[in-house]
Amino acid sequence: MLNRRTFIASAAAAGLASSRSLAQPQAPRRYGYPAGTRPFGPEVYRERRRRLMERMKGGVAVVHGPPSVDLGATTAPIDRPGSSSDFTYLTGLVDEGGAALLLAPGERTYREFLFLPTVNPEHDRWEGTRLLLGSELRARTGFEKISRIGALGTTLAQIAARAGEMRYIGPLASPDAAVPRELDLYGRVVARVPGTRIVNNHGLVHAMRLVKEPRELELMRRAIAATERGMRAAMRAARPGMREFELKTIIESEFRAAGARRLAFPSIVGVARNSAVLHYMGGDNELRSGDLVLADIGAEFDFYAADITRTFPVDGRFRPDQRRVYETVLRAQEAAARQLRAGAVYEDLTRAATNVIEAAGHRDDFWHGLGHFVGLDVHDVGDYAQPLPAGAVLTIEPGIYLPERDFGIRIEDEYLVTPSGNEHLSRSIPRTVAEIEAAMAR
Repeated sequence: MLNRRTFIASAAAAGLASSRSLAQPQAPRRYGYPAGTRPFGPEVYRERRRRLMERMKGGVAVVHGPPSVDLGATTAPIDRPGSSSDFTYLTGLVDEGGAALLLAPGERTYREFLFLPTVNPEHDRWEGTRLLLGSELRARTGFEKISRIGALGTTLAQIAARAGEMRYIGPLASPDAAVPRELDLYGRVVARVPGTRIVNNHGLVHAMRLVKEPRELELMRRAIAATERGMRAAMRAARPGMREFELKTIIESEFRAAGARRLAFPSIVGVARNSAVLHYMGGDNELRSGDLVLADIGAEFDFYAADITRTFPVDGRFRPDQRRVYETVLRAQEAAARQLRAGAVYEDLTRAATNVIEAAGHRDDFWHGLGHFVGLDVHDVGDYAQPLPAGAVLTIEPGIYLPERDFGIRIEDEYLVTPSGNEHLSRSIPRTVAEIEAAMAR
C-alpha cells in the first residue's frame, strides 16, 4: 500500500521517466584520454592499416607518435619531426603523446599493436585522466591489442625473431639529422637478435598519404573555405594606418568564425619590404598608401591544412610597376598549372614557371621552390621526383621579390591532380588584378 511519501516519489519517478522518453538520446560523455579517433571513426584507420600491411607483405614495422601533444595549441605542429604524422594517419589518435604503433602482417592472431604511455595518476591530476587498459580503450581506438609503451621493445624483438625483417616505413633523414626513433630501436634489436635485418620501405605510407581520400578532400575544401573567408576579410579591411598584426588578427578571427580551430601554420602578413621576406614573422609595421601586403595564410580544419597566398595593395589599386610584376607571377603560375595532370613530374611545372619569370628578367628574384604537397601536414609527404598521381594535392606558388623596390609578390593556390588535368581548389579567392581590386573596392 502506498503512503503519501512513496506515492509522491513514485509519481515523480514516472514523470521523470516519461520526460526522458520524449527527449532525444544523449551521446555518452567522452571523459578521459585518448578520447577516440579523429577526424574519422576507428574503422577508417583500421582499413588504412590493413592496406599498409597488405603492401608490407611480411616483416614487422614500428611507427612512433609525437613525443608530446599540446592539447591547447592554436597552431598545428609545423614539419613534425620523425614520422608522427604517419602515426596520426594510421591511428587517428591526436591526444596521446609518447605512443607507438606496431604492425606485423605475418602474425597469426594479432597483427596490429598499440602502445600507450604509462598512466601516472599524479600527472593526470594536472592534465586530465587517461584511460586504463580495457574494453572502453579498445572501443575508442579500434585496437584489440593495447599495451603500455614499456612493452614495445620486447614485443618487437619477439616478432622480429620470427619475421626476420624490420621494415622502416618512416621518412628518410639527412646524415646530420638525428637518427629516427624507429631506426634507433631497430638497430638495438639487430644487435641483440641475430639474423634479423632492417629493410627500407620508407615510401609505403607516403604513397598512401599522397593520394587523398574523398573524406580528406572534403576537410581540405573546408580548410580552404575558411582561409578564403580570412583572405577576403583582409582585403576589405586593409587601409593606410593599420598595422600588420591588426590585419593578421582579422584574418585569424575569420578562420575561427568559419569553424577552424587551429592555424595550419603561423600567419605571414608583411607590408612593403616585409613582403619580400619569405617567412616574415613580425607584425608591427604600418600599412601605407602605395604599399603591397603579402598574406600567406592557412586554416586547419579537423587536422587538414590549407595554404594560400595573395598579394594586394593597401589602398585597393596596384601601381603600374606593381601590376607588371604581379601579372608576370600570375602568368608563371598559370604556365605551371597547364602542365599539371596525372603523370606529370614536379620539375616540369617548375621549368614552365621559371621560363616565364626568366623571360621577364626576374630569374634571380625567384628564391624558392615552386610549391609543395598539402594534407595532414602543410608541407605534406610525397616524392617530387616521381610522376604525380591523380588524387594528390599541391600548391603552385611562384614569386618575385624586389626588396630594393620595397615589395615582393607571391601567388599561391592549391590544386588537385586529376587524370586529365587538375582542379583549382582555391579558384574562388580573388587572384587576378581585376578580381583583387574589385574585392577591395570600398
